[in-house]
Amino acid sequence: MRRGFTTGTCAAAGAKAAARVVFSKLAGKKQQRASSVSVSLPRGGSLVVKIKDIKADRLTASATVVKEAGDDPDVTNNAEIVTEVKFLRANKSRASVKILGGKGVGAVTRPGLKIAPGNPAINPVPLSMIRKAVIEEALLARVTPAVTVTVSVPTGEALAKKTLNARLGIIGGISILGTTGIVEPMSLGAYRDSIRAALDVAMAGGLNEVVLSTGRSSELVAEKALKLPEIAYVLTGDHMGYALKEAAKKSAFKKIIVSGQFGKFSKLAEGHFETHCSDSSVDVALLGEFCASRKAGADIVEKIRRANTAREVYFILKNAGHAEILKALCDRVKKNAVKTVANRAKIAALLVGYENDVVCLC
Repeated sequence: MRRGFTTGTCAAAGAKAAARVVFSKLAGKKQQRASSVSVSLPRGGSLVVKIKDIKADRLTASATVVKEAGDDPDVTNNAEIVTEVKFLRANKSRASVKILGGKGVGAVTRPGLKIAPGNPAINPVPLSMIRKAVIEEALLARVTPAVTVTVSVPTGEALAKKTLNARLGIIGGISILGTTGIVEPMSLGAYRDSIRAALDVAMAGGLNEVVLSTGRSSELVAEKALKLPEIAYVLTGDHMGYALKEAAKKSAFKKIIVSGQFGKFSKLAEGHFETHCSDSSVDVALLGEFCASRKAGADIVEKIRRANTAREVYFILKNAGHAEILKALCDRVKKNAVKTVANRAKIAALLVGYENDVVCLC
């Protein structure tokens, strides 16, 4: 699958291209408008990034880079990242770089993230990449300027509505992210980073209870039923095991609630806490055995064994009035979750139905 590059890499590339224009003019040379630049990556090596457009006015220049996510389903794919470099004054000994957030870059309003409240949502690694890109150009031009670098995303506010930024306390735009500079398709590291960030925000918000949901449908039902603050809810996707262990590391959390629909709970009940289809699949035969051991009746068990999906199994049980079996499944998820966190926190399990209802809370 094709790899891409992060919004942080886009901003660093734009900063480098814009700085080259400003510094060449500052040094009394012909303005150098690059069609591409080589960006130094955090873990070594470099990446050549295309520059879509450069605009300049006196000793200010801005460069536009189009974000490429490769084959990763990233909401920022094809977004334009615009980076402006503005000369302030000449310094005697070394260049200085102040980095600002412009239109479409979110502002951090809650504690718990890598960036303190009151600052633009530009993470530490992108900040370092941008600063390094500008200083590299200053050294090449043999100038020591003080500059501001402003990162903007014209469509950032609209894109942010497709993310969880508002829940994390990032308001008004997207975050400028990246730890390696490269986007890996369906990045496991990126997903786990988002889980950790959500847990950090909940802890910094003084909460002692969090809800880990396998999907947005179950999370919406949990929100309505439990009425906890918005930051208490953490989407885990297929990584419930990881999220449980990370939540359990934080002594502030006295209670952890696992929320999900029957399909995911069927996997969790079997002990599969990394629930992607490539790692585990719903075993209807095992579900049949589970139901048979709880006296579901031969006809019901046979229907379950012939079922195509976990959803079908759920409605077989529900329509037959086997609420006790659904509760037993919920209980097993709770027991497996307790084993996963080694009893470090109180655990509860919330089974959500397919009609936006709470089936049981164990």
